[in-house]
Amino acid sequence: MTKVHNNFMSISDNWKYVLPPSRPSEMELQRIRSILSCIDKKANIAILGSTVEYRDLLKEIGFDTIYVFDKNRAFYELSKTWCAYPTYEEIFVEGDWIETLHKYNSAFAVILSDLTMGNIEYSLRSDFYSSIYKAIKTGGFFIDKVLTNDLPFVPLASIKNKYLQLPLNILTANHFSCEALFCSELLNNEEIDTTAFYNTLRCEFNQSTKLMKLIELSHLITPENCLWHYGKSWHILEDSYISFYDESPFFLESSGSPYYGRLKHYFHKKG
Repeated sequence: MTKVHNNFMSISDNWKYVLPPSRPSEMELQRIRSILSCIDKKANIAILGSTVEYRDLLKEIGFDTIYVFDKNRAFYELSKTWCAYPTYEEIFVEGDWIETLHKYNSAFAVILSDLTMGNIEYSLRSDFYSSIYKAIKTGGFFIDKVLTNDLPFVPLASIKNKYLQLPLNILTANHFSCEALFCSELLNNEEIDTTAFYNTLRCEFNQSTKLMKLIELSHLITPENCLWHYGKSWHILEDSYISFYDESPFFLESSGSPYYGRLKHYFHKKG
């Protein structure tokens, strides 16, 4: 389907360094818990990807049947070691999401997704979101976190000025990775090539020892040799994304986040 799924092999060894908003936050999990508390615990629940926080949450709430859809079995097995309940039984579905979801018509009360959009090539998104919709039961939910481009890209000069003032630590590296790689003017070609982006950042910031060290540290969060499909304006993508659902309320990211004004936490409901 897309070469982007190989990203998980690149980041797996350092996943412990990745922080929200690149992973589910406490607030996001609280919102999801409030919805799932009203769902029959015998219902089938699916997760797109091996997101540890979602798997732990579903187990804590008490769901019996949890499906994990992931192309990469090795990453799934590795991620078990990060789960609070690694021996809890799950149903692992290996393969590309579009191909595997088509086999589960009206099977799930809820499908959970965290920042999966960028893993899907633009030309495949209509089929991808259609397959998700068809896999959800009537009255069910597609809960998804999406990075949009409602706002202009951040100039590299602004990123330089901001991060020169911040301490060098893992939190700063996470925020730098989010802004410099996923929100900056480097996205003008509508995709993220981390090798090319890091090369540009090194050229732009090579007179600052601190920023060069920050670029090095941010490789723990987002390594090179990865590709994501981000950068298109949200007004171009939004209709094909939400048009399937009767209701698509969303929550915006908090003001302290590097994705403030860009990240949306959707709770789509199939009527």
